[in-house]
Amino acid sequence: MCLAYPGRVVALSQKGKRALVDYGNEKREADNTMAKAKIGDWVLVQYKMVVAKLSEKEAQEILRLHKRAF
Repeated sequence: MCLAYPGRVVALSQKGKRALVDYGNEKREADNTMAKAKIGDWVLVQYKMVVAKLSEKEAQEILRLHKRAF
């Protein structure tokens, strides 16, 4: 099972094809070809690929539930 954790896009490279995603305690690079996220967007990443964009409200709710569960 894979758990996708929300992060925020803080930088783009290669004409937006790569996104640097900030998870609060670390930053990781992900492929942004499909989602076309922009700086400031909340996203879910799986297998080093941005698979979904989230609203800030959705991201905060997931983070709240994750903190409560773990």
